[in-house]
Amino acid sequence: MKKPLPYLAIFFLQLISYSSIAGILKGKIVDASGIALPFATVYISGTTNGVNANANGEYLIVIKPGTYKVICQYIGFKQSEYNISIKGDETVTHDFVLQGQSYEMKEAVVHANSEDPAYEYIRKAIAKRKFHLQQVRSFQTGIYLKGVVRTRQTPSKLLGDKIDKAELGLDTAGKGILYLCEEQADYYSKAPDKNRTIIHSVHQSGDPKGLGFAKIPSVITFYENNIAIFNPRGFVSPISDNALHYYKYKLIGEFTENGHTIYKISVKPKRLYEPLFTGTLYVVDEDWAIQGLSMILTGKANLNVFDTARIDQLFLPLKKDTWVVKSQVLYVTASILGFNVTGNIVTVYDKQKVNEPIADSLFESKIVSVYDKTANQTDSSYWVSNRPIPLESDEKHDYIIKDSIRLREQDPKYIDSMRKVGNRITAGQIFISGLEQTARGSKDVFKTNSILSGIINYNTVEGLNIAPKILWTHTIDSQKTIETKVGVRYGFSNTQFNTMLRSSYTSESKTWQGRKWELGLEGGRYVFQFNPQNPIPELYNSISTLFYNQNYLKIYERWTGGLFVNRDYANGFSWSLHAAWQEHTPLDNTEYYTIAGGGKDKLTSNTPNLNPEAANNVNWEKHDAALVKLSLSYKPGYTYIQLPERKMPVGSRWPRFTLDYEKGIPDVLNSKVDFDKWRFGIVQNIRLRLLGTFSYNVAAGGFLNSNYVSIPDMMHLNGNEVAAVPLGFYLNGFELAPYYLYSNTAPLYGELHLEYNLQGLLTNKIPLLRQAEWHAVVGTNTFYVSATDYYTEAFVGIDNIGVKTIRGFRVDLVQSWDNYHHRNTAFRIGYQPKGILNVKVNKDEW
Repeated sequence: MKKPLPYLAIFFLQLISYSSIAGILKGKIVDASGIALPFATVYISGTTNGVNANANGEYLIVIKPGTYKVICQYIGFKQSEYNISIKGDETVTHDFVLQGQSYEMKEAVVHANSEDPAYEYIRKAIAKRKFHLQQVRSFQTGIYLKGVVRTRQTPSKLLGDKIDKAELGLDTAGKGILYLCEEQADYYSKAPDKNRTIIHSVHQSGDPKGLGFAKIPSVITFYENNIAIFNPRGFVSPISDNALHYYKYKLIGEFTENGHTIYKISVKPKRLYEPLFTGTLYVVDEDWAIQGLSMILTGKANLNVFDTARIDQLFLPLKKDTWVVKSQVLYVTASILGFNVTGNIVTVYDKQKVNEPIADSLFESKIVSVYDKTANQTDSSYWVSNRPIPLESDEKHDYIIKDSIRLREQDPKYIDSMRKVGNRITAGQIFISGLEQTARGSKDVFKTNSILSGIINYNTVEGLNIAPKILWTHTIDSQKTIETKVGVRYGFSNTQFNTMLRSSYTSESKTWQGRKWELGLEGGRYVFQFNPQNPIPELYNSISTLFYNQNYLKIYERWTGGLFVNRDYANGFSWSLHAAWQEHTPLDNTEYYTIAGGGKDKLTSNTPNLNPEAANNVNWEKHDAALVKLSLSYKPGYTYIQLPERKMPVGSRWPRFTLDYEKGIPDVLNSKVDFDKWRFGIVQNIRLRLLGTFSYNVAAGGFLNSNYVSIPDMMHLNGNEVAAVPLGFYLNGFELAPYYLYSNTAPLYGELHLEYNLQGLLTNKIPLLRQAEWHAVVGTNTFYVSATDYYTEAFVGIDNIGVKTIRGFRVDLVQSWDNYHHRNTAFRIGYQPKGILNVKVNKDEW
């Protein structure tokens, strides 16, 4: 069984490079009552070099020979100092006992309605926010990051599959570590936007070749107005320019540390259900810099996925007016699909340098993160001598138990037993996901469609029909596969049997992840929708035909023989070329039965209902067609991660540009079609932080030549006439447009889709909506050829409908206008997967 936890891989870790070991100082950090202080900081006075304790308060720091003052620090407690002399290779044990911080309050004359003194200090911190944000023009640091995800409760089943707790390394109660990883790296950044991480070593429990997390998380800087974590909108910083509009502050007191006066300030939101923190801020007098903080987020702050999150940070003075982060600890809890998990990530920053020269050559390539060649080849002995934070007892056990699990999983007998378990047929596969069978050796995998995805359908051309599809994937090696898909279809009313086959060979690059080419062929006879975008799901049409006498699906028969080649360079650019000979045959209705009754009178012809002008410009008869189509796609701005053995693309925030050109070639193999069709499009999703997200899809196209165009070759809108919007529809279709009324052969047309999702910007002001975490969405879909040929619609809706991590349902109220003076108003219901559960939409044309 596949391990059901990929969504928990947000927890990652990284270890600092240390110089040669001379001596060790270790011990435990507790408060006056003897209670351990988790992740307390220990560092050498006068430097920023140090470590953090583990969750049990145990620490270990490597020190070169010499005499030092070692400082132990924990937010809310007084510093403790320890003088030590290291002469050579020796181990010294010292336990730090930290006393609670005592706070002083300045005497002040209190007037009625006077504000708390904290506001004065916050205003000064806000005034200097931009200075601290921009003062670091370059930054370099070593990083040690260790993270662990534990489960406090484990379900017996996940999505219908039984969970083997022992296989996950859990105890019989379902408790234990789900994920544990350590990494070691150096980080470099240079204003305005250059950065690179060099990962030196990785230690992932249960996977000796594991890569951990390729993108080391950056420091969460509260000097930004908006903290972009956990939520697309981000969260308002308590010292942002507009923080006083969002937060309430209270001065807890002040204390002196290393010659600096530090104010402890309580931070609370003025209103619930807004993206705001609750916690404590420590502000340095005169510098007005952050010395430390502890900030909490919950569901009442629009926290997504997690139940709670807490961020603790500690800063140290590097030089006058310059404070650098020393440690960052992130705690999270979550209840996901029956799991109750906790996680913590402790990050220690060491050997920081600010505004010191960094060679531009380090940033010349677009690689933002690079692994050493041997980063994932370090053994346990390396980590025993280089791990600065002691492992906790369950972490030690996890490394041992996960290694034994890995060895068991590599046993051929175990692999074959798991294959047999995975091959068991369930009701969920039959009705929802389709069957999946893996052959011995896992070289061959067979998949089928399911009842809900189209094995059984009903339409007026074929009547009741069965349409099973089988996908066979044969793996030659780790880079090469052969994929064959066979579709069989039989209509009981027209007694027509169709079958089609498509087979392709794919070769992927060994050194560049995602870079591949595919060469394939297809042939056979099958039925297709006139619109190649397949706007009408067959399940929808079966229901609408039988129960409402609305036979929206319009199909024709097609013999096909074709070749195709696809090339993806995994750098933002890809292209595809398809050449085919086809025979198009019109089909007529043969079945008029409906449960609603009256089908003979109410059901429409199988020929699409075109507008009169378009109908005069196209031909629909049995004919042959020779076709060639070229598609180009480019998204600039890609960056990469250089793994030990391959390069991996990260992606880009830039828009994607696409260009399609299709040619109908006459007089070749009796082909009648003669046209040249093109389309150019731009698609982008823009995050506006607190203001939400703005998305657009704009396109232009037309026919350079339309001497002979058949209905399948026309430009078709991706329309919709049913209440339920299909998957993958938004920003690509028209919610109320008739399926074929605006199909055309115009020399030039324009298409525009705009959507603005407020992500709670307005709905968090409405009590019921903000508690439900529903989001308002507005937009428009417009098609234009001329003043006598256009269609436009505007919509307003509620998005993110659902519960906890299972969300994505959406309801729109849509109003449309067109050149026929139609004004239609209707509700549309759809599903746009997001969060933990997602659905991949693959709009294969057959």
